[in-house]
Amino acid sequence: MLAEPSANPDAEAALVLAVQAGDTAAFEPLVDAHLDHLRAFIALKLPHGHLVDEIAHEAFVFAFRHISGFTAGTSLRGWLRAIAANLIRAELQRFRREQENQLHYARHLVLQAEIHEPDATDGAEVEHLRDCVHALPAHLQDLVAMRYREELPIERIAAKLDRTQTNVWQMLFRMRQQLRQCIEGKTGKARA
Repeated sequence: MLAEPSANPDAEAALVLAVQAGDTAAFEPLVDAHLDHLRAFIALKLPHGHLVDEIAHEAFVFAFRHISGFTAGTSLRGWLRAIAANLIRAELQRFRREQENQLHYARHLVLQAEIHEPDATDGAEVEHLRDCVHALPAHLQDLVAMRYREELPIERIAAKLDRTQTNVWQMLFRMRQQLRQCIEGKTGKARA
């Protein structure tokens, strides 16, 4: 029986070599030895707690698939952290793109409503948007006003609300999801 891999670098190197030789069961003690550390690393870097386990899982899957390129005896923990950092970076880029897409969509609808020239297909949607915004709690209506009417940057909104920028991004993201669901619900009811 091998010693605990995290406490003994030689035991860890032996497990890595075993996995590289085809013993897939030898990967499990490596996961057990590094899972908590990797989860903590991811949680500190990623503002979305629900993704910690998913990113950790992806990092271990990637490590398993590419273990043949890893040099036994070097820092497996460092390698896993580098993999997780790349996955986090990709997730944050995806999240920012999605945020920007939702932001552009919301701005488009707000601008259409303000210039009072909606076309025939968007007119009802703009009306639904107004109704959905008015149905939001007061603090979210204020957030809509700050972001879309006043066009304040996230930094200023965070300072005004005494919240972190990450928290403001999350509030905006959730609020836009609520508005989208509300609009889709009203659009679906109108078609029925």
